[in-house]
Amino acid sequence: MLIRLLAVFCCSFALTATASAQFGKPEPTPKNADEYFAERAMRDAARLTTGVEGREVIKDSDGINLARAEQRMEQALEIFDRLCADRSLPQDQWARNCFDAGEMHRRGSGTVQDYPKAKALYDAACFEGRHAGACMQQAYISQKEHAGEIDLEHARALYNQGCDLGDPGSCSGLGNMMYMGLGGPRDRSTAVELLQDACAEEYAWACTRLIEYGLPQRLDRY
Repeated sequence: MLIRLLAVFCCSFALTATASAQFGKPEPTPKNADEYFAERAMRDAARLTTGVEGREVIKDSDGINLARAEQRMEQALEIFDRLCADRSLPQDQWARNCFDAGEMHRRGSGTVQDYPKAKALYDAACFEGRHAGACMQQAYISQKEHAGEIDLEHARALYNQGCDLGDPGSCSGLGNMMYMGLGGPRDRSTAVELLQDACAEEYAWACTRLIEYGLPQRLDRY
């Protein structure tokens, strides 16, 4: 009986593994009604800030209403913040809302500009939510000191996480830091591979860096 149960278990495990391999990477969690509302609010805010396309702005009725635009941004931010606080959401859905909230806090859209809060949101989305865009965004900020403190070690860790998630931009950033020995040990061999891989994926910045370093843009394996 025990042998039979083990056989059934092994067969079930093999089928599950085969199915997982067969169907590949899971699709992103669909957006819910709140997310669509927030996106529409942001589009409205952009329109209310710039006016109606093709129409000369002379008076409020021509499309400019900054007070209403601010109100719409506040509505969007409330949704992004609320969904980011909801840990019961699927990981990817939670992370993308934390990223969107971080973007708004960084820019001061619908709220007072708050770089520390934006950093906390980007970091959470990157490391806990596996959101490559959040890794890339905060890594660049930490490296270049955009209204914050330079933290090269943190930038390198963020680029490393984003690269592990398959983002060529993050791999380029990591390769560049490794080539120059920023935020950690210098490793030019690995750095060149990272930059060449990103260039092969048509990430233009990586190709440019290789040219500037006087290095070939492609490896023999390409």
